[in-house]
This record gives sequence, C-alpha cells and structure tokens, in this order.
Amino acid sequence: MVPKSENTTPRQLNVDPLYSKGEYFSDTQRHSHDAAFKANNFLKLFSKFVKQNNIEINSFVDVGCGSGDIIKIIADSLNANNSNLIKFKAYDVSPHIQNIKNEGIEYINGDFCESDEFVDVVTLFDVFEHVPDPIEFIKAVAKRCKIIGFHIPLDNSIMLALRNKFRHKLRTVGHLLFMDTALALNLLALSGLKVVDYEYTFAFLAPSGYSTIFGKLIFPLRYLLAKINPWLLSKTLGGASLIVLAITEKGLHEIKLDH
Repeated sequence: MVPKSENTTPRQLNVDPLYSKGEYFSDTQRHSHDAAFKANNFLKLFSKFVKQNNIEINSFVDVGCGSGDIIKIIADSLNANNSNLIKFKAYDVSPHIQNIKNEGIEYINGDFCESDEFVDVVTLFDVFEHVPDPIEFIKAVAKRCKIIGFHIPLDNSIMLALRNKFRHKLRTVGHLLFMDTALALNLLALSGLKVVDYEYTFAFLAPSGYSTIFGKLIFPLRYLLAKINPWLLSKTLGGASLIVLAITEKGLHEIKLDH
C-alpha cells in the first residue's frame, strides 16, 4: 500500500497478492472471532478520550477492515451513545469486501491512501505490520484524518523467539514487522503522530488466544503475569497487544487537548 507521490504519477499498490487477490480472507470467519475483543478494548480508550476532550466525531473510517465485524461493533456503540449521526466507511484492498453488507456502513474495495477522503477518525486494527515501509503508509493515512486508533500486536517476545515463530508469522499471517511496546510507540512518533494514550490488551483472553493446546497450557502463567506487569508479559510469554490513540498534525491544529 503505497501513497501517491505529489510530483509523480500514482504507483501500484505495494501489497502482497495474498491480500489483494482475496486469499487471506477466503474464510472471513477466521478473522472475525476476535472482533468484539478488539472493538470493545478500543471503545473503552476512545470513548474516555473523546469525553475528556469534548470532541465531536462526524466521520469514521476503518482501514484494512477484514471481516467488517469490528467496524460494525464500533458503529453500533458510537451511534447508540451519540446524538449526532456519524458517517462510517470501511476500506480493504481484498475483493471479499464487496460481499459485506451492514446497515449504516459503506464498504469500499480500494486503497484508502489513494482516496480523496478526509475524516475525523481512522482505525488500523492489526494492519501496518503487514505493510512494507509502514512509516510512509502511516503518514499517508495521517494526511486524511485527525485521530488514528491502532491495535498493534507485540510479537517481539522471548517465547516467540525461542520457538522460532517469526518465520511462521511471516508465512502464515504476513507479519513483516515484529514489535515491542517501545518500538511501536517510537514508530508512531517517527510517522509524525502524537500518541495521547495507550493500553495493553491481552490477546490470550481473546477467543483465538486459547484455541490451541499450547495456548491453554500457558494461559494461567500469562494471566498471572498480566496482573503483575503487562510489559513483562509482552516481552516474555507474549499474548499482549496495544491499543493506541494518536493525533495527526491536522488534528493537533483543530483539537484542543485537555491535559
């Protein structure tokens, strides 16, 4: 996914055919079972931030929307708790999105970075770790919104390294970037964003987190370590991710943050 350069002709999407040809989402249910877990964790952080800073949200786009379930949960929640009607859209380069229908949400098969959109909020749930040159990708997204919400997997753990699972992540789920907390936050700053808040989420509590025998065996240890120190869990046993809220350059000019 490569944004247009201002002085050159548009370039082709720099995206693995695994996504653009629909292979990754041949079974959309594979990617929907953790939707409520991610959406609800995001809503807790986002709703608190919006309320504290008295921010009005009129438009919302989920980029790399996958099964489309996360944006539906978010839309249902925000519309139920807001008097103003929010316009929701979802983008994905995979053609499977053309078959997704949910009332009040427009699903678009295409690259958000090549669109003419400008919206209040964009979300990227487990997206930029799949993209070559993630900083340029995030910068391109940031030009089109005021606030960006992220769900970021923290793959750089001792457990994954000892089990040599980085190769597995490359081949099966297409992760190109393996992050810990500091790297994730630094990368967003290098992309020109101001991180305003973040929380750990515990992927081992999501349905996929205990679907394997290994996940069930290690669950008690992960649960205990999560209570003691989430960062230590993310670096050792794994099973933690980040929900992050960040403000773009445009957002910093228009949003008055209540510090």
